[in-house]
Amino acid sequence: MKHLLLSALVLLTPCLASAAEAPPASPMTGAVAREVRAADGERIPVLVLEPHRPSKGPAPVAVLVHGLTRSKEDWLVDAKPTFGGAFTEALREAGYRVYLFDARLHGARAVEGDKPSARVKRSHEGDSGPYRSMVAGTTEDAQAVLAHALEGSRPPRVLLGGYSMGAQVALLLAAREPRVTHLVTMVPPYVDPVLEEVAPVRAVGRIQQRWLLLTARRDGFATPEQNEALFAAAPSRHKAHHSFDSGHALPRDYLAEVQRWLAAQP
Repeated sequence: MKHLLLSALVLLTPCLASAAEAPPASPMTGAVAREVRAADGERIPVLVLEPHRPSKGPAPVAVLVHGLTRSKEDWLVDAKPTFGGAFTEALREAGYRVYLFDARLHGARAVEGDKPSARVKRSHEGDSGPYRSMVAGTTEDAQAVLAHALEGSRPPRVLLGGYSMGAQVALLLAAREPRVTHLVTMVPPYVDPVLEEVAPVRAVGRIQQRWLLLTARRDGFATPEQNEALFAAAPSRHKAHHSFDSGHALPRDYLAEVQRWLAAQP
C-alpha cells in the first residue's frame, strides 16, 4: 500500500496546476489544429508545429505528452511547471515537426464530473481500474498520433517526450513501439508494479531507444534509488541520466540538458 499511495500522490502533486489553470496557447506559435481518431473511436485533438529550418528529406518527428491535470498547451508556453514552450522550440530548432495532444480527460477532452485526480484517488482507495484505463488509453492515443505523424513518410528520427505522467506514457509506448528512435522523459513517477500495464518498471526492460532520463533528487514521488533502478533496467546502449537538485518541478536549466543531448544525437 505504501507504493500504491506514492503512485497516487505523484499525480496529485500540488506543483502541477489543474488543466483549467493551464496557460493559454500563444497565437504566435504557428500551431495547426488537427484531429486524430483513437483505436476505440475517441477524437484526439492535436496541434502540429513545423520545424524552423527546412530539411532535404522528411523532417524528424516528435510527439510530446503532458502531465496529469495539464494539457497540450503546456508545450506552447515558456512557463512553469514544464517550461514546455522552450522545449518545443528547442525541438523545432533541431529540425523536428512537433505533435501535441490532450491526454484522456484532459484539456479539450475534459469530462464534467470525471476528473483525473478523482481517478487517482479511487486508485488509492483500491479501485485502480479507472486510473489504469485513463493512462492505458492515453498510451494508445499517443500511438495513434504517432501513426498519423508517420503516415506516408520515414523520418530519420522519431522522438517521444513527456513530463511526469507524460513521461510515464512515453516509456510505456516506447517499450512497444520500434519506430521510436529517441526518448526524453522528465521526472517519470514511480508506479507500483502491481498496476502492471501502466507501471514503467514493467516496461523499461524493453527500452532500446536512445534515451535521456531527467530526474530530481528531492522528488517526493520517485526516490533517487527508484530512478537509478529504472535507468539501469533499460537495455539501451545509448542512454543518459541527469539528476537535478530539485523537487518534482524541474528548474528551467533542464532545457539546456535537452538541447545538449539533441545536438549530440545522430
